[in-house]
Amino acid sequence: MTRPHSLLGSFRLRLAILFGGLFLASALLAAVCLDQVLSDRIVRDQGEAMSSLAGSIAKAIETNLRERHREVLLLAQTPTYVRAPLDGDDLRQSLERTKQAYKYYAWIGIADTSGMIVSAAGGMLVGQSAAKRPWFIHGQHAPFVGDIHQAVLLAKLMPNPSAQGEPLRFVDFASPVYDPSGKLRGVLATHALWDWVEDIIRERLPAKSGLETFIVDRHGNLLSPFEAVGKMQAPAPMPAAQTFRLGPWPGGGDYLYSESRVQETGLAWRVIVRQPKQQALAALNRLRGALMLLGLLASALLMAAVYRLAASFSRPLEQLADTAQRVGGGEEDADWEIPGGTLELRQLSEAMRNMTSSLLARKQQLADVNANLEQMVADRTEALRESNHLLLRKAAELAQQARHDALTSLHNRMAANEQLQEEHLRYKRTGAPYAVLLLDVDHFKRVNDTFGHDAGDRVLRHIADTLLNSARATDFVARFGGEEFLLLLPETDAAGAAVLAEKIRAAVEQSQAPDVGRITLSIGLATADAADAQPEAAVKRADLALYRAKAGGRNRVEAEATA
Repeated sequence: MTRPHSLLGSFRLRLAILFGGLFLASALLAAVCLDQVLSDRIVRDQGEAMSSLAGSIAKAIETNLRERHREVLLLAQTPTYVRAPLDGDDLRQSLERTKQAYKYYAWIGIADTSGMIVSAAGGMLVGQSAAKRPWFIHGQHAPFVGDIHQAVLLAKLMPNPSAQGEPLRFVDFASPVYDPSGKLRGVLATHALWDWVEDIIRERLPAKSGLETFIVDRHGNLLSPFEAVGKMQAPAPMPAAQTFRLGPWPGGGDYLYSESRVQETGLAWRVIVRQPKQQALAALNRLRGALMLLGLLASALLMAAVYRLAASFSRPLEQLADTAQRVGGGEEDADWEIPGGTLELRQLSEAMRNMTSSLLARKQQLADVNANLEQMVADRTEALRESNHLLLRKAAELAQQARHDALTSLHNRMAANEQLQEEHLRYKRTGAPYAVLLLDVDHFKRVNDTFGHDAGDRVLRHIADTLLNSARATDFVARFGGEEFLLLLPETDAAGAAVLAEKIRAAVEQSQAPDVGRITLSIGLATADAADAQPEAAVKRADLALYRAKAGGRNRVEAEATA
């Protein structure tokens, strides 16, 4: 019969768990090391890809800016702009053709040297002052008016009161226009819609990649996307040698991001591409899960194989254990034969068979010896029981004798001291008062001398009986010395103690002592005081009071002196 829970503690299961656990631990250790390597590699690959993407976007923006800039420069040098009247039809038609040739031009026009618009295509009225247009103002004069002898470009926002949501945003390009003699005629200026930047980003950004792209100006202000303008901070520029970074983004969150610069003169834009850290490492997380699953499956297969292998070794041992258990349960004729076992197991089986036969033979011998021993133990146990009863009685008698006076059967001085200590502690704890009466038989030596010591003993027993009859049930009565007695009166003040003391004195005086007749007592009375450090202090005061009673004529009660 298999023992309960034997499978959980079996050799085969433990061996399978050991090998499986070692394999799994090794796999986890390898996975941790591989995870770090893969994490670094994935971050590096992702970062380099994002750096390449940011560089591609920056390059495309830079190329477009350069083309538009060059286009304006070349256009300003064509004969039409050099010779034709600035407000003539030829120049206006040239402006219209140029605007239609590039879909992102929102406006293109000519302003004279005073800043007045003289010809335009795209919505600005001729005759307006370019310098007074709010969307031309950038800290000082209009860019193509304030620095009229250089071609410039500038990114800025143009509020559009009629538009809902995002305002129109432009990149301005401008170039001076000169006549054949080199004299300044005016300025050719354009507004290119910001949409061309968004289209460049959209064309190069992989679909559903989770990547975000930001355009940041030289002052760290976000230019794109619009929903982030004024609401999000850009990270500090990276060192020139660093192409990507994995870390916190200003405002919260961890991101993998890369940046590239638009090198066009005067702009110093940064193109930043970012991706949430968890999304950037999504491939690593998937690989980590796959490796974990593979490790668990491999561990399970290894455990199953080890379990089957261990079973072929442990099964014969389990059969031997089962036979031994049946023999132990009383089945003395159990078969120890193991079919198909190895030589070592057959030798073990034969040895256990011989051992069982020898043990069974000795079992009978031990049963006979045990029966004899049980009878001896029973006899000895009874004798010990009688001895224990006798010892308990003797101990009780000794305890009685140790705390009682042999002559009067009253408590002795040792018991009185113990009771005084206990009552003193209770007084300190609760404040309940107690009193001490110290009594002495008057002229007791004369009794012994006149009537003999036996008569004196009978007188002492008579006084002890009188004290017990006169005292209250709660009072403690003890023989304190030869002819001295002590009464401890719990929860009794001086007045109550004086009443009881007088009662005892009168009872002794009025009684007839054996052989002697009339006998008297002198009594000293004292009560506990808060200043008493030890219970003996009250006894000493009672003893002084007793001395005064003796000196005052005996057969009287004397209380302790008061301050």
